[in-house]
Amino acid sequence: MGIFTPNVHNLHELYQDLLQRALSSERQIVNDGLPGMIKETTNVELREAFEAHLDESRMHVSRLERILDAVEGEENSTRCKTTAALINEASSSAKDAPDAQLRDVLLIAAGNKVEHHEIAVYGTLKTWAEILGEFEEAASLDKTLQEEKAADELLTRLSKLINVEAPVA
Repeated sequence: MGIFTPNVHNLHELYQDLLQRALSSERQIVNDGLPGMIKETTNVELREAFEAHLDESRMHVSRLERILDAVEGEENSTRCKTTAALINEASSSAKDAPDAQLRDVLLIAAGNKVEHHEIAVYGTLKTWAEILGEFEEAASLDKTLQEEKAADELLTRLSKLINVEAPVA
């Protein structure tokens, strides 16, 4: 195939590869992304939302590890470059923000970007699991998908409160 992923010749291999990338993504979020965002935010509600999602993301790692154990028996070193880029962008933006309110606005936007990426990944994985007849895995992936959607919705609700606190001119 080569265009998307080397050495992928069928849907099952593509499914395995995307599971690996999702695991990489969640680990990056748990180890780098959310802890950095929690440290940088000044809004209490936003910090609490990030902390709650960090706990959820740890559960997402566990779910993906269980699925990968069932699918192929071992993990590989596949890295999600998209998540790495989004985390790097969030970190750079937060450091460049001239004040705390604007930094919180930037962190919300960065969080939404990551959530939208995860929603796309988990929606795809769920669909592929169903096609492959892996209905238990599909249910687990759907649970994560719903949690990612809820996190995105919470950030959007918070943005309506926090964005108005940022300087406009």
